[in-house]
Amino acid sequence: MRYEMRNLNEETIQRLIELSQAWEAEACSYGIVANTAEDITEPLCVAIETDKIIGYIFGHYYVVENKTSYIEVGEKCFMVDELYVLPEYRSQGVGRELFRKLENEVKDSCAYITLSTSTKDYKKILHFYVDEVDMGFHSAFLIKPMNIPPN
Repeated sequence: MRYEMRNLNEETIQRLIELSQAWEAEACSYGIVANTAEDITEPLCVAIETDKIIGYIFGHYYVVENKTSYIEVGEKCFMVDELYVLPEYRSQGVGRELFRKLENEVKDSCAYITLSTSTKDYKKILHFYVDEVDMGFHSAFLIKPMNIPPN
């Protein structure tokens, strides 16, 4: 297994679109829709097994416009937009290594790494992000559907 930062090219974009289609079909996250070429950004890190991309992480930089309880206005942050690893490669440290490689790439360019997740298995995702890659837990948005028809 190797991990590398990649510039976007036609072949890489096509493979990431295929992986995002697999993610959508897997239905393990709420609201996941397969990517188009316009959705994929740099910096981008990929995990490669036998010359095939089997996982990826990418995101974008942003500047905080509204103060939060932990980040001041004007701070530059990096938002992880997507991290995906094929199911057969999970629980082998692939996601952790992808995150670490990307973290090393962006650490001198931002004050914080942030993300939002919509997983259906919150216990696994919290374990991964809090225990495996040392992110702090700061808030949660919880939903309980009611039997009221939408307007």
